[in-house]
Amino acid sequence: MVQIVYATVKNLDQPIGGVIVQAAHVASLRRAGFDAKIASSYEGGLPPWVDQDAVFENSNQLAIGPGDILVLHDSLPRHTFDRVMSMPVRRVFFCQNHYFLGGTLQPHERLSDFPIDAFLCVSEPIAAHLRDAHGVADPFVIRPAIRPAIGPADEKKIQVCYMPRKRMIEFGSVMYGLRYLYPHIAGTPFVSIHNRHPNDVAAIMAESAVFLSLSRNEGLGLPPLEAMAAGCVVVGYHGGGGLDYATAANGRWYDEATPDNLVHLLAETILSLRADPNAFSGLVEAGRQTVAGYTDQAMDDALLDFWRSFL
Repeated sequence: MVQIVYATVKNLDQPIGGVIVQAAHVASLRRAGFDAKIASSYEGGLPPWVDQDAVFENSNQLAIGPGDILVLHDSLPRHTFDRVMSMPVRRVFFCQNHYFLGGTLQPHERLSDFPIDAFLCVSEPIAAHLRDAHGVADPFVIRPAIRPAIGPADEKKIQVCYMPRKRMIEFGSVMYGLRYLYPHIAGTPFVSIHNRHPNDVAAIMAESAVFLSLSRNEGLGLPPLEAMAAGCVVVGYHGGGGLDYATAANGRWYDEATPDNLVHLLAETILSLRADPNAFSGLVEAGRQTVAGYTDQAMDDALLDFWRSFL
């Protein structure tokens, strides 16, 4: 049977959204009878924070032969990319973040210049970039599944959950602004989900009324979707790829060049919720409806449609 090998990054000590999605593909394909696996030089085996139906192989020990399929990712070091281009295998490029491509390719190169047999991506913004900038005629969009949310608490805490990793400056500006411009709400709890196990993230979101989105240069951006599923009011940045789902109806999106006014938008949200916990019930419901398009079934259907036609 043909092997389908999803190459991934080597550092898997902490949860990584893109790896969670890769493992979800592998697990789904295996359940459908395909010989799929995820491969990395990581020595720790399959991480506990991905779908445990996936199979992990050490890439330094994995035998790959003609006819097998390598699924490449968008963060490959150039020397690895070049080596894979010369191997006698079929190649599928799975792009989860088009902003990373400049780290591998030179400005005069496009992905369509290379012997890649098919292209997958996770959002329409990525697909548009592949078509417009890289000459890829038909990228296939497979949106990831959002983990089923823990049911929102009966009464949400006026609490803000957030992941600050990509916008530390903006987060600092918001915290400083709350302290000195809105001292009466500066004590509002903030809970980070950075490097937390997905189960912990789900529990934090379930009890939090607000998710502060600090997305930046995203191919899609999973945390805002997870927050919508948990019934949070999403406030902040869509990060580019979030335009796959962000609308005025499902979030309080912020798209200014500087973070100066983000503190006002967040403070207004907190104050409104303090006055009326149901102040944004319509927005929260629109968020839940948005997330309905990012289910296991939808992902499985799209994934199997692609692989059955490709093989």
